[in-house]
Amino acid sequence: MKKKMHMAVLLAGLVGMTGFTPVFASENGADVEMLKEQIKLLIEQNRQLSARVSQLEEMVGEKNGAPVSDQALKEKIHQLYVQEQNKKKEGMTSMINDHVSFSGLIEVEASAGEDIEGASTSNVELATVELGFDARANDWTSGHVLVLYEEGGDDKVLIDEAFITLGNTEQFPLYLTAGRMYVPFGKFETNMISDPLTLEIGETQETALQLGFAVQGAHGSFFAFNGDTNEGGGDSQIEQYGANLGYLYEQEGFSMDVGISYVNSMGDSDGLSEFLAEENLLEADYVGGLGVYAIASVGPISLIGEYITALDDFDGDNSQPMAFNFETGYTFVLAGRESTFAVAYQGTDDLAGMLPESRILTTLSVEIFPATTFAIEYAHDEDYDENEGGTGASADTVTGQLAYEF
Repeated sequence: MKKKMHMAVLLAGLVGMTGFTPVFASENGADVEMLKEQIKLLIEQNRQLSARVSQLEEMVGEKNGAPVSDQALKEKIHQLYVQEQNKKKEGMTSMINDHVSFSGLIEVEASAGEDIEGASTSNVELATVELGFDARANDWTSGHVLVLYEEGGDDKVLIDEAFITLGNTEQFPLYLTAGRMYVPFGKFETNMISDPLTLEIGETQETALQLGFAVQGAHGSFFAFNGDTNEGGGDSQIEQYGANLGYLYEQEGFSMDVGISYVNSMGDSDGLSEFLAEENLLEADYVGGLGVYAIASVGPISLIGEYITALDDFDGDNSQPMAFNFETGYTFVLAGRESTFAVAYQGTDDLAGMLPESRILTTLSVEIFPATTFAIEYAHDEDYDENEGGTGASADTVTGQLAYEF
């Protein structure tokens, strides 16, 4: 009697775990093929149930006539339940891995030098931590999130990018992107550790709408957002917009990427908006910005050229900010490690007190291990003359960077 009770408990538990459900034909008759499928399903369910009963009997010694306590039987049933749940979790993890990719970047930098004021400086800092998540649950929708931390600012972890893209340019050329992003004004490509001066006056992070296209190497978009500037004051509205157009050509041993971009309010760039806020110029007339770039790669040699400029004066003060970057790099093998040596010349205009007038940089980077790079950079800055609002002095900085990308 006790054994029958054990088996009743056992069968009840296993039926619940296997999802065993009797299947019957409808009263008015079922299709022969459907009936065959129902019989097959019933046979398979019975087979799984018998296998689990045998497994449990073997585990608790039922076959050998060993006494089995209710507690032992419950424990074994629980073990089988846990195994089922683990299988489900593994299936979910596999599904997530199929649709979501994870990436990251860690950069630690050490620097030493003499600034424009003539003071000696040195520092070690966690320059960058990035964690990126890209998800594509179907062929026409994707999501992107980038979490950023940079030491030296307000030491906060920020959502740097977060946007949704509707479209699949492999099947249809148009796409729509909505969310927090860096709008496509400027390119800002570089081999250096330091950001190029073009980025300092052109990079614009906003929550925006972007309608774009990509087809046979041609690419472009139109974007709109509500920025920090507000011409004439009044209501806060979506009044800032821009567009970009480019072409990418690639073949073995050679590539060329050229593009042009426009924004109607260059004062909304991250660098210039801070400057305009200090000068109480956020409600001044909008000043458009223009950016052009060309990036070429010929074998191991790369060439980068970019020019960013305002198209008018800010508030009629004869200030028309401009920045450029010209750079060349050479990739080679050093002691069996892929390495790149690069030289850059950069400059600005009408940005005294904010950026140097010119900058010369050299950088050597070496992939010391897979996904692990060590780079060293030397930068020489020349400030504006005193009659232009500068100091007429120079600054020199040496920076070492250890980066790990995954």
